[in-house]
Amino acid sequence: MSRTYGRDHDVVQRLRPEPMTALEAAAQAAIEDIDFEIFRHKMEMIAQEGKETTMKLGASTGMRWGDVAFGIYTAQGDLAVVATGIWFHAVLGQIPVKYIVKHWVNEASVGVKEGDSFFWNDPFYGGVHGADMGLVVPVFHDGKLVCFAGAVVHTGENGSTDPGGMSNNARSRFDDGLSTPPVKVGENFTLKEDLLTLFATMVRDPRTLILDIKARLAASRVAERRVIELIGHKGPEFFVGALRRILLVTAEAAKKKVSLLNDGTFRQPRFMDTVGPEASLVKVDVTITKQGDGFRLSFAGSSPMFADKPLNSYFQGMIGLSMVYFCGWFFHELPANNGLLETLEWEFPEDSCVNAKGDASTSLAPFVQTCFTLGMFLCGARMSYALDPLRAVAGWYVGFGAPMFGGLNQWGEPVADIFAEMNATGCGARPDMDGVDGAGSYFATMSDCSDVESTESDRPFLYLFRNFFNGSYGHGKYRGGAGVGYGVTVHHVPWVVMGCFGYGSKFPATVGTFGGYAVPPVFIQSVKGSDAKALLAAGDRRLPATIDAMYDGTNPETGTREFHHTSMQVEPFQNGDTFYVAAGGGAGYGDALERDPQAVIADLHNGLVTDWAAEHVYRVAYDRDSLRLDVAGTQALRAAARAERLQRGKSFDEFEAEWSKLRPSAQAIKYYGNFPDPGAPIATPRQAAA
Repeated sequence: MSRTYGRDHDVVQRLRPEPMTALEAAAQAAIEDIDFEIFRHKMEMIAQEGKETTMKLGASTGMRWGDVAFGIYTAQGDLAVVATGIWFHAVLGQIPVKYIVKHWVNEASVGVKEGDSFFWNDPFYGGVHGADMGLVVPVFHDGKLVCFAGAVVHTGENGSTDPGGMSNNARSRFDDGLSTPPVKVGENFTLKEDLLTLFATMVRDPRTLILDIKARLAASRVAERRVIELIGHKGPEFFVGALRRILLVTAEAAKKKVSLLNDGTFRQPRFMDTVGPEASLVKVDVTITKQGDGFRLSFAGSSPMFADKPLNSYFQGMIGLSMVYFCGWFFHELPANNGLLETLEWEFPEDSCVNAKGDASTSLAPFVQTCFTLGMFLCGARMSYALDPLRAVAGWYVGFGAPMFGGLNQWGEPVADIFAEMNATGCGARPDMDGVDGAGSYFATMSDCSDVESTESDRPFLYLFRNFFNGSYGHGKYRGGAGVGYGVTVHHVPWVVMGCFGYGSKFPATVGTFGGYAVPPVFIQSVKGSDAKALLAAGDRRLPATIDAMYDGTNPETGTREFHHTSMQVEPFQNGDTFYVAAGGGAGYGDALERDPQAVIADLHNGLVTDWAAEHVYRVAYDRDSLRLDVAGTQALRAAARAERLQRGKSFDEFEAEWSKLRPSAQAIKYYGNFPDPGAPIATPRQAAA
């Protein structure tokens, strides 16, 4: 069979369910409702067992602490059942499986047989970036393919230009590291050692990569046995038909719920403050049009593609990230599978950072994708408020803040990975209560941030502290959940290299809802040649125990102190050097002047708000020593604040006239595209003169 050896641009378009087969259609009439509900529950439990098995056996930070999606796919490749909090894999995991079905089932030199296993990590098919890797096995009954089962997990190292699976310095996809389309890595229930050896030579941390591959495979075999047992009880026709019915009922219910929303167009411009190696403004423009029982998603007006920077995303990754909002919030009561996409159409501009082409790097694609997802939250709050106001929530923190590292650990083993505290961000505020402190990661809501001792056991670091930090969230009638701040020192080893993955140091990564405040910008502090270990050994109580205490003027730590953007280049750190990082909190909801003053007092008592914010943002009067609330004084301060607002208010036309005269510096919009509309053509000198 003749082949074209480039990427398959057709299969990545097949995000919605495949057409129903004759076998699937014939089986529908014989499926009783009660049997279907029992089947669906059993399939969910099989997927959940697969997810838990994967986590228990894996080695990377992502696999151990929950960046895991375990799915059961139809024989055509549609993801019907998934156990995860990583909602984007509810639609992205299917693309590699559909590739396998299209290219390898009938290919004599490859084939798809019982006992096979297939691996991939090419983000063109996986949709996010090269650190997200997957493995599936085909499941057969009496020689016939009935489904696939497998896991997609973030493995922390893929041999990119920088350690940790992501690179701020990548200039093309050839800097992004190992990039494997779906390839057979096992036959006859055995992994191919020659291919594992090949993969191992391409990364800095071969032990973790191989253990993670084997963990995916072991979990897939568990699910395979469970599926075969179930088919033994109900028969293959029932199994195949019921798996398809999950997709059918999901799509039907999703359309019905969308039809309950008011028709309209909802727009949300979103901005980032980095292209990886440089601080610069980038725009992702989100427009959602709701009509009847469907949505149309448009990105017209987004910044252009970056030809030599890592901040690009494939369009399929953007569609995948829309599932974070849809699965976790809007369609929260429905199964997570690609049947939900029957409600969605999309439109992507050419030559855009949200629609990468050619050899563009996508190493930092999660930046673009999470920036867009916050736009989904903001549009979603406005769309859903009339239907279910309690679901109109503020956004979780989306700026990451995940240090990455590489080197040898204290046991002499090569390691390269990221820290897990990006899974300790604050939940966005809600219409009726504050966000949860340290809730998790918005895109991985079932994930964990590791306990300190587990991280220290095989990573060359010692934690100085890790806890919630003051003012880490967006203020509002209800505040966002607090984020986690932590400090580490290089320990047990002579040196490692470290950097960081994130955005939001100059422009807030996460903005509020319905008048709520944005999450404050966060940044990194490092101290080279630090004396922190000596101070720790001496029991010096002045040594800071929180992020905010780092800056209160009593910090005794000495050394060469530097401040970095969260998108920080990798550089060497010696034994004893320190590194301080913040994982931000959630955004605020509603007017801060409407917050219950006693809630502000409680936050003061718990060290989660500053006196300055209590007095100048919330306008609460109280005694600083006793924290006793002055009710009358608070009422007077808030009345004065509202009067100030009215006095400085102006009409929209006045505001727009003044605002339109403003323009960022040339450096700030170096990669932005045409200002203020990146989607408009940039005028040539001759056109500008005319």
